[in-house]
Amino acid sequence: MLIEEWFQTLRSKAETVEQKWQQATESEKLQLADQLIELRKLSDQVVDQWLQFEEKLSAVIRQIKLAEGQSVKQEKVPENVTSDEKLGVYHHMFRKGEGFYHLRLYQDAKLCFADLLKESPDWESGRLYYAYSLLFCDEKEAAMREFRLLSMSASSPKVVGISYNAIGCILAEEEQWLEAAQAFKTALKIHPAQRDAQFNLALCLLKDGEAQEALEEIEEVLRHAENDWEAQLVWLRAAKLLQVLDETAEPEPPASLQLPNRKLDTETLREMASLYESLGNYHRAQICYHFLAERLPREGWVWHGLAWNTWLIAGTKRALTLVRKAISLVPDNLDFHFSFGWMKLFDGRTDEAINVFRFILLKERDHRLAQSGLIAAYERTGDLLTAKRMAQHFTEETSSYIRSLGFYHLGRIAVTEQNWRLAEQYFRRALQHSDEFREIPLYLQLCAAKLGQAFEAREPFVLHP
Repeated sequence: MLIEEWFQTLRSKAETVEQKWQQATESEKLQLADQLIELRKLSDQVVDQWLQFEEKLSAVIRQIKLAEGQSVKQEKVPENVTSDEKLGVYHHMFRKGEGFYHLRLYQDAKLCFADLLKESPDWESGRLYYAYSLLFCDEKEAAMREFRLLSMSASSPKVVGISYNAIGCILAEEEQWLEAAQAFKTALKIHPAQRDAQFNLALCLLKDGEAQEALEEIEEVLRHAENDWEAQLVWLRAAKLLQVLDETAEPEPPASLQLPNRKLDTETLREMASLYESLGNYHRAQICYHFLAERLPREGWVWHGLAWNTWLIAGTKRALTLVRKAISLVPDNLDFHFSFGWMKLFDGRTDEAINVFRFILLKERDHRLAQSGLIAAYERTGDLLTAKRMAQHFTEETSSYIRSLGFYHLGRIAVTEQNWRLAEQYFRRALQHSDEFREIPLYLQLCAAKLGQAFEAREPFVLHP
């Protein structure tokens, strides 16, 4: 068997373990873990054997050259050798360092390339390997110096572009988004075909809150690699951020993201579901979760997402079975229990919902969702005094969202009591703390109508159709 085929067989075994892991039982996972341990042992043996072979090969080459009257002691090149002879030694030093680098033996690679650069300081690819070896040895300042030197002195546009990309990565790790973005832009200007720099630029712009610019850059990446799942994730996150910044924005998804499909990566499907939920497109979110449930049938969050979107589309009857499945997989997840109680509440089974919320609060006294559920339940049963008291506690919290939720509940209770002026005041106070309650503008319109007033949006919010 050729060595390439042998390594391909090993890679296939590792990929098989990766594919089977998510759906494996505990006993199956133990067997898969044993396979990984054996592969790791084999990998270590291969590295050891390769190093022994490399040392032997180097020793043989040195002996032969010595026998032929050529001195290569310690791989230092004497002054009296010819250019061709020097080049041969340099290539040997380069190949050795490159071998260490690709085996992720970065300390050995660093030392090897340092020796090479002492003899041949203008070897650009050698200096590039040296810089990356420093970086992966966590010597960032030294690595930055080498990358900056290459960015100013290298004759190869590709090496200059790669160096600026590396500089951008180091700056981005320090969250210096503006400087990092400029480095990535320079890398692209010098070497436009460098897709890594374009991906990094998009990610950097996204981190800096520049959603529209991030979309433009990542769409260019997807034009050349439409199934790049990491690029798809960046697009989805940028689109979601753009929706937060501008509710009128409707970014057109690239072809590979226009509809959910089974070929998409798991994380991409999850991100698509989140985006569709934020846009109110529950049918497409539901499709994403269907595909995820096929792939990850033992993950509670998948069934919970499927249950929630099914409930929003088709109501309680179909959704309750799905949320029970989520609870059976992760019985300690109290948020799943809350969803179960919330669905029961809106199905008119108020007493059952109250029991669920009380069960959650026995487990976690300050579970805000369960407390909010109880306020809504007491409001439905007519126990407005208890509902008011609980909602008032929310308005005294430090979290702006919780305060807003408290005023929202008090506004709803005031509507039940037909106290329209008080309800309007509560809803406007809720808006001062958070704009996450999309129903508030509708309640304000109702209050204005009941008070015989023209509706005036005195706070900056947008009605959602």
